[in-house]
Amino acid sequence: MVRPGLPGPVGQSLPNNLPTAPTPVPQRPLNPDEPVVPTNGFAIHEEAEKAFWYLLKKAGVGPDSVWEETIRAIITDPLYKSFNSMAERKESWQKYVETLKKKEAEEKEARMNKQRPAIKNLLKGNPNVFHYTSFETADQVFAQHPIWQQVRIESERRQLFLEYISDLQQREQTRLREMRGRNMEKVVGIFKKHEVDALTRWRDALKMVLESEEWKEDQELSQLPQLDILLAFEDYSKIKSGEYESAVKIAEQARMQKYRQAREGFRALLGGLKSNGKLLSGTKWKEIYPLISEDDRYLKLLGTPGSTPLELFWDAVDELDLALESKVKDVGKYLSSRSFQFTEQTTTEQLETVLREDGKMSKMFDTDGLGLYRYFHEQAAHQRRKTEKLQRRMQDDLRYALKRKAHKFDIDAPYEEVVPIIQDLPEFKALENDDEARKIAFSKFVKRQKEKMREVHSDDGSTSSRKRKEPYGTRMRDHDRERERSREKDRDDRYSSRHRDRDYARRRDDRDRDRERDKRSGRREDDKEKDRSRKKDEDVEMKSPVKETVSPMVMLYLLI
Repeated sequence: MVRPGLPGPVGQSLPNNLPTAPTPVPQRPLNPDEPVVPTNGFAIHEEAEKAFWYLLKKAGVGPDSVWEETIRAIITDPLYKSFNSMAERKESWQKYVETLKKKEAEEKEARMNKQRPAIKNLLKGNPNVFHYTSFETADQVFAQHPIWQQVRIESERRQLFLEYISDLQQREQTRLREMRGRNMEKVVGIFKKHEVDALTRWRDALKMVLESEEWKEDQELSQLPQLDILLAFEDYSKIKSGEYESAVKIAEQARMQKYRQAREGFRALLGGLKSNGKLLSGTKWKEIYPLISEDDRYLKLLGTPGSTPLELFWDAVDELDLALESKVKDVGKYLSSRSFQFTEQTTTEQLETVLREDGKMSKMFDTDGLGLYRYFHEQAAHQRRKTEKLQRRMQDDLRYALKRKAHKFDIDAPYEEVVPIIQDLPEFKALENDDEARKIAFSKFVKRQKEKMREVHSDDGSTSSRKRKEPYGTRMRDHDRERERSREKDRDDRYSSRHRDRDYARRRDDRDRDRERDKRSGRREDDKEKDRSRKKDEDVEMKSPVKETVSPMVMLYLLI
């Protein structure tokens, strides 16, 4: 609000409900140096600011004045209109106040610089002033001293005193820090003297320090608190622990390097066997063990962690197998083109004769002749076993199929008389190229039927009484026979005429799946054969004699 009779801010009209008064004409100030605001205002900003600062000085505005109080004090003065806006007045007032503060600070600094040496000498010459003395205590002690009274402003006296005390405190802290460092070095010296290591306990280390001659004779050292002794012990223990861990690490690296060198030496031994043609694809451990059992490179590897000699041997053989696979394919194609059938009876000389006919095959035989022969020999043996297994299955099928025709021929009739009766069976036709297998299946069937007949006649209807008299083992065998007869009866039911065609189709599908499974598992059978060979090799290695130079730990490792 604007008071009645006073002009309002620029551009603001008075409310209609207030009484209007005539605007007084500004009079000429009594002080001739006081500036006068022109009718249209000051044209230059510096002149307006000079007139406004004159007003502030006249109003007694100091460095601690507040803007709101200043406005209330100068708003009625004509020089208030030196600026047209409130923002210009406040900005000029802020500048004026900052100027006063800066001037006051300069005057204060000048006074303190003048009085600081005298106050410092006063405090320094008094033995009752310490680094922990407070200003209140000093003010009481020097209240009547003329040098102290020269500094009339208390805040300045306090500041000068605190500057001097701060310097004393810094010097005291430096002294204590240096003394603590010396004492810590002495404590570390005591630790070294008593050979404190990473395994020493704190209570033992503290006892060593407190009972040492240095602690008893050195007054400065005896003032060291136990907390500092503990910190010194922790630092020293860390150093010793680092040294211990470093030594253990170096020893571990040396030990691992020794183990690595042992493995590399054994690999070199295997490499020598490869170059001499004694280690080939398919070689077994029992074949090379007599060659390496007395070698130091083999003995040094025994009992070491990591890969065992047998595992390194397997790795070497696997590498040779992989290298031989591509050659086996080429040799197999070549033998097929020459219509050469490799059997278990084929000798190395026969294979060499065939391969020598081609230059490329001849080079392969020179490098991997024995490995190629072993591979094809194992394949031939595997094929023989698979054929025999399939033949046994077909014989079993024929045996069970003969039960359907058993009522049409005499059990004592010869095979040639029974052939016309059973020749229509699908199982009989499946063995059309192997009449000997048919005879074997027929003879097994006849033998089993006669055993059943003898069992029936021997029971004589008194099964329970015989079981009571016979021992437990015999009764268990009879129980097994009865269970077998029950199973055969179930099979006979399954092979009834009503389900004959469906059973035959199912058996045929089973045989087809078996054949396909055998083809897919050819490689798997080879792997199993290798596993069996490796198992035998492990047994050979476990049973192999070890020199007396082998340590008991190595013997324990081999037994495990």
